[in-house]
Amino acid sequence: MPYITTILTSAIIAYLFFPLYKWILKKTKRKNLSATIVMVLIVILLLIPSIFIINLFTREISSVYFGVRSRIQQGNIIGEDYQDDPLTEKANYFLVDLMKRPEFLNYIDRAINSIIGTLSTFIVTIPKRIVSFFVMMFLLFFFIRDGELIIQKCEKFVPITIKHKNQVVKKFGDVTHGVIYGYFLTSLVQGVVGLVGLYTFGISSPLIWGIVMMIAAMIPFVGAPVVWIPLGVVKLIQGITAGSTLGILQGAGLLLYGFLVISTIDDIVRPKIIGHRAKIHPVVILLGIVGGVSTFGFIGLFVGPLVLSLLLTFIEIYKNETQS
Repeated sequence: MPYITTILTSAIIAYLFFPLYKWILKKTKRKNLSATIVMVLIVILLLIPSIFIINLFTREISSVYFGVRSRIQQGNIIGEDYQDDPLTEKANYFLVDLMKRPEFLNYIDRAINSIIGTLSTFIVTIPKRIVSFFVMMFLLFFFIRDGELIIQKCEKFVPITIKHKNQVVKKFGDVTHGVIYGYFLTSLVQGVVGLVGLYTFGISSPLIWGIVMMIAAMIPFVGAPVVWIPLGVVKLIQGITAGSTLGILQGAGLLLYGFLVISTIDDIVRPKIIGHRAKIHPVVILLGIVGGVSTFGFIGLFVGPLVLSLLLTFIEIYKNETQS
């Protein structure tokens, strides 16, 4: 049980890279060599960039925190000289007054203590995480190399008829394909494209907002617009109140970029990736994400919708059996 998240993570990464393994296997004709090549590529493509992004993300979080703290002390939250605009001056005064209240400062202190506690826990659990990493890499190798054989063995232990077993296997493959490739990769593309737009149009801390945008894009009924629309509107208002042509162009440019580029990714990329294989209802995805994250953590973004979809499939099979 302590390694259930590690096992699920290994299985999902193996599924994600299995097509690449099959392609390399056709070239090399050697399973162990092909699996080893894929393992090296996984480390290069996932592990190293993740360390780099986490390092940049930590730096940006620290920069944002100390920047906001400095602006509170200076009495200028907005960070620009807007003394000529009465509306913005009142808004700045309101924000300064709000952030200097004891309850807000207590909230900040609790948030900082929570972050420090999380970092302390992370440091204490480093040995366990190292063990989990090697377990994950070990499992990942065999999931990639022997994935098809493992699935075939597991199918034999499912206590249902061949007809229903095929239905469950097909549903499992379709939903896994839809969740991992359709939702995750589409959200990743939206996050990267959004990051480029945020950086281009002068939004501060673009990496932080890009990651937030990627996570929001995975959640049905939420999506990337909850990030880029407020940022674009705020940038546009700042440009108008400051009389800055550049600020106005940046705000309007981000909004146009969001409508014409970021939003169309969801309509173009996801249907091409998923096709008609897995028509997953957004409510199933949403409930699966909420339940999965609360149970398994980050990996629950993928496991939750998958488990819930399979549960609905078994309910449908039971319903058909009882009716017949």
